[in-house]
Amino acid sequence: MMSLPPSNALAPTHFDMGGVKCSTHTIPQFLDEIRFLMENPAAQPRTLLCLNAHIYNLAQEDSMLRESLNSARIVTADGMGIVWLARLWRTEVAERCNMTEAFRAFFMSPSFQKSEGILIGVSREEAEAAAETIARNSSHCRIRNAYSGYLRDDEYDELFRTMAPVDFIYIGMGTPRTERICAIARARCPQAIVWGIGAGTIRILAGTMHEAPLPMRRMGLQWLHRLWCEPTRLWTRYLFGNPRFLYRVFKTVRQTRRSVAQQSAVPRS
Repeated sequence: MMSLPPSNALAPTHFDMGGVKCSTHTIPQFLDEIRFLMENPAAQPRTLLCLNAHIYNLAQEDSMLRESLNSARIVTADGMGIVWLARLWRTEVAERCNMTEAFRAFFMSPSFQKSEGILIGVSREEAEAAAETIARNSSHCRIRNAYSGYLRDDEYDELFRTMAPVDFIYIGMGTPRTERICAIARARCPQAIVWGIGAGTIRILAGTMHEAPLPMRRMGLQWLHRLWCEPTRLWTRYLFGNPRFLYRVFKTVRQTRRSVAQQSAVPRS
């Protein structure tokens, strides 16, 4: 059973976006939830994930990914497409809760108690460089070890089974691998907060990827910056994936409303 959020926080909600869970958490509300989990180690679930158009598309075709998202404690609206189209489900999302910005706000905040975690994702060299950046900028977030994001699933399972307990497991790979390894970590380390921070977050902290300028991020144009920087790798995701996302969302909304209308039209006995 999901434990209650901190009583002094605003009341973020969760909503079903065509079979995929999402939440309305702002970054401050998200940090409140992390603080609550740190103060309440028995609170379950303890997995933190995010949703954008690309992840939504993959979740429509991958039932295991969909289950990972739907069983998480929080799935933040990481993409502006999610923020804008949530209104079709009569839900207002105040702002995009981007994982890179949320993670940076967490480890740079002076108000959290000390914690220890491990960092997994992309190359080991990048993970170690990101851990060094965190160490230089955080008074409370200690990274015990950094690991490559290219190990086999069974190697991660063995790592989680044999390592000493930690407060956090930070994971940043591509989707659906991030969510799959998060699920393994959750099963092996039920008291740890398992946080899918994203591969991009690790690369930005490692200095191997350029973050979009703040004005572009605020306008929801981070995807355009990424496309400009990595056109060969990302052009199909954005030029084909974004229209596919819109089609799926509008199709789901239309089907849902049609079903509701049909049920309303059935005469009651």
